[in-house]
Amino acid sequence: MSNYPQYNFDVKSSSSSSSKIPLITLGARVITSATLLVSWGVLQTSVVTFDNGARLTYDYYRSYSYTLFAVIAGAVYNLLHIPFAIYFLIRKKPMINHKVFRQIELYGDKIIFGVLAIGAGAALGATMDLNRIVYNDNNSKFHNFLNLMYIPAAFLWAGLVTSGISSILSSFSLHKTES
Repeated sequence: MSNYPQYNFDVKSSSSSSSKIPLITLGARVITSATLLVSWGVLQTSVVTFDNGARLTYDYYRSYSYTLFAVIAGAVYNLLHIPFAIYFLIRKKPMINHKVFRQIELYGDKIIFGVLAIGAGAALGATMDLNRIVYNDNNSKFHNFLNLMYIPAAFLWAGLVTSGISSILSSFSLHKTES
């Protein structure tokens, strides 16, 4: 058939890079969860009260509400996968070594990555667009709120990067055969 050598994923490699994959997987999941939880906290607590008593929060704008949904979905998904990553780090083998579970993890990682990317883009885009508008009343308070909105967007982007790492690592395990 093919004269190219085939790599056997079931053979334990003695190289140090393969032994670092469980640690990198756990680290990516923990960092993703931490950054998303910080983003969630900042989104929830960013409130500005104007002179007339009106309050401005994240739920006043749909893009920030979607960002909160993306943050919550990503945090829950990654928190659910941390025990699997810990087991993988300790035992050097997956807790559930079935092709269907690996496919669910792969596609779940891809979907969460997409949701986080859209949420981060929505938060950053809305903040940048709203900062361009010149407001007459309470201008400094409104801009203080918008400047606070850069913080959850930045943490969401950091979570997006580490979620991408998790997504790439989950695609490596798809090629393994069932044992």
